[in-house]
Amino acid sequence: MRLLIADDEPELLELLKLSLSNNEWIIDTVSNVEEAKSHLDAYHYQVFLVDRTFHGKDRVRELIHYGKNKNPHMGILVLSALGSIDEKVQGLEYGADDYLEKPFDIKELRARLIALVRRFAPKLLQLHGFTVNTTKETIYKEEIEVILSKNEHALLFYLLNRGSVASRDEIMDALYDNPQNITPNAIDELVARLRKKLHPSIIKTIKTRGYLIEF
Repeated sequence: MRLLIADDEPELLELLKLSLSNNEWIIDTVSNVEEAKSHLDAYHYQVFLVDRTFHGKDRVRELIHYGKNKNPHMGILVLSALGSIDEKVQGLEYGADDYLEKPFDIKELRARLIALVRRFAPKLLQLHGFTVNTTKETIYKEEIEVILSKNEHALLFYLLNRGSVASRDEIMDALYDNPQNITPNAIDELVARLRKKLHPSIIKTIKTRGYLIEF
């Protein structure tokens, strides 16, 4: 299970990472909006824990929309010093799934995060005879795990989590650290390998737009 924490207070980030770490959670921390977007592009998160303000500006609506567009099955908890009823309602209206006021009790925060994980835990997907677990990011054929290369695996779960058409440029940005060094043909070849390994129809080509997995 992977958790992203976005806050512009370094001390709080360190405290949260230490307090929430356990053997089941991978925790990433970022301190600004662009880093948060980059991580949301690159990884599949079960929960996104985000402050409302970054360097004095309220950016939470932007980040909630960005995160939900990338992964509608990701739970989002706003953790903020802005704790009036109106401010909480506003955060929820922006699309947050939960809202906790600072200062907070770490036990309550942990309980709320676990509740969000349970709430958004996906069912197993059945795709062309394969069983896909989007939480553990595994894929099985008749109870035998299918092993994919790093990039094949990243492409499959990026398209699954996205749930909409992805252009070649968007795929390159999501999969590679230096997308400027990758050609569009490399993405086409990666798609072809994944189709050959899994099923010819598992990835649909949308003419002039990109690729899509429908489920």
